[in-house]
Amino acid sequence: MSERPTVMEPRIKKYRADLHIHSALSPCASDEMTPPAIVNAALGAGLDMIAVSDHNSAGNVAAVQEAARIAGETLAVLPGMEITSAEEVHVLALFPDVETAESVARHLRTLLPVAEGNYYSFFGDQPLLDAEGRTVGTETAALAAATTLDLDEVVELVHNAGGIAIAAHVDRKAFSVYSQLGLFPTDAGFDGIEVSRHFTSESPRLEEFAALGLPLTSSSDAHFLEDIGAAVAELRMTEPTFSELVLALAGSGDRSVARA
Repeated sequence: MSERPTVMEPRIKKYRADLHIHSALSPCASDEMTPPAIVNAALGAGLDMIAVSDHNSAGNVAAVQEAARIAGETLAVLPGMEITSAEEVHVLALFPDVETAESVARHLRTLLPVAEGNYYSFFGDQPLLDAEGRTVGTETAALAAATTLDLDEVVELVHNAGGIAIAAHVDRKAFSVYSQLGLFPTDAGFDGIEVSRHFTSESPRLEEFAALGLPLTSSSDAHFLEDIGAAVAELRMTEPTFSELVLALAGSGDRSVARA
């Protein structure tokens, strides 16, 4: 009787990821945050994976993905979004594909006011860009505003779309669950928590965050090119994909997510 061939498990590798990067579409981001510039900065920072996470929109994700393909490098670009709840809590949402992200963004667009009056002069432009960084349109929804969804509804929306919901920059004094709610809602269903690039391992809050029992990651929240890669997560996965990230957040096998 012949022996069955041994099935080799995929090898776990380490990947450097910055999962919270804004393009020029975010009204508070620099005009220099174009798709090709983001890709070049990410490659220069030695990143393997990034996520384009504009405020309440996924309008420039496909262009950054195309810019990465044009560059011919092995940079994985995940579709993301930084969604603002009615309480003005920021939720970092990551999605399996750009079509899903754009579908969620279209829904959020109906829950935002129109950018009118002095909106653009106060908050900044909201350009829709192509892969070469050329402006092809302007987003007319007020992306800097809060949606009408409360925090539980935001997390539910993300999960129903097959996405990941991460509590954004929990160490910040504005737009975090702590700053807006005064506590961390353990029943909200978050898949992880993110600390900002300003957070250090010497912070007395590290123990507090670790006690939440959720994967702790770090991202740059870059609004300027020089900030890309300023804080990264170390992902232990078989490949830089959304499905592997889901498994890493769940601690499946030898996969893991940690601050680098």
